[in-house]
Amino acid sequence: MNINLPFQSHFFLLRLGLFKIAKIKSNCVAINQSNIHLYKDYTQCQINDFLKKTDYFKIDDINVNLNFIEKFETGRKVYKGNNSNLINYYINLVDGYDNYIADMKSKYKKELRREVRRFYEAFESVTIVYFNKSDEVDTFMADMKNIHSKSWKKGTLNEVAKASVTKLTSQGEWLGVVLYANGKPISYMHGILNSDNEYLLINNGYDDDYKSLKSGKVLISKIIENHMQFDIKAIDFGSGSSTYKKIFCNDSNKIYSSLITSKGSSYAFLFQVQIWLDNFYMFIKRISEKLNFAHKLRKIVRSR
Repeated sequence: MNINLPFQSHFFLLRLGLFKIAKIKSNCVAINQSNIHLYKDYTQCQINDFLKKTDYFKIDDINVNLNFIEKFETGRKVYKGNNSNLINYYINLVDGYDNYIADMKSKYKKELRREVRRFYEAFESVTIVYFNKSDEVDTFMADMKNIHSKSWKKGTLNEVAKASVTKLTSQGEWLGVVLYANGKPISYMHGILNSDNEYLLINNGYDDDYKSLKSGKVLISKIIENHMQFDIKAIDFGSGSSTYKKIFCNDSNKIYSSLITSKGSSYAFLFQVQIWLDNFYMFIKRISEKLNFAHKLRKIVRSR
């Protein structure tokens, strides 16, 4: 999720799957569904002028608009990532929690109840704290960074700046949630709560020491169960193929995400290198799946 700013600092990552090869600091123009109206009428000349001032356009999770997409892609270098970024997953809670649970697959429902019960039995105290006030931002962000440093990602936290979160909070548009076990923060989620009562994920994570207790899933399940506390009608998890999205999400729609730059630029070359890396990784992945090595490969990557 990107806050509505004309230019943003961004790290372009060259990676082979989850292996990070290089991190290049760059500048981009971030376009998402909340600000796309500002760019819909741009001419090719205006797009080219923008690309003289910035490294690339970073288009995130917009609804499919063929005219807009064609206008921005034509004559330029485009990097689209993998196919999992073409689907936006979300939880529709308009009909309430009881109906949501009733419609969940029996397998997932039983699994989730068992995991939540096991988690609560593992600790003397379990608390879930909601943060939505300006004087609570510091506490939330400190706990979030603490959790992230112990997560399997162990990389740069893709966070929104404190000033942006504080501004959203002053407008009543931000909500952070932390799960504490025996007083220790072990999983979190935060996002934008818009005027349509949609909770749009910015970031989430969990302490990897508690991976076996499914602390991330427990937190999400409790946010869903208590959705009326903040009148949440939908939870938008964005794109990606994480397993938890398939378990929790009951709706989806096609979306478009990409990075777009001028042909002949240094980033056009970097985009092509990343495309080669993606293709090579998919080749390795297919071979590992045939050899039943995929699970071991993921464990090796996540242990680094």
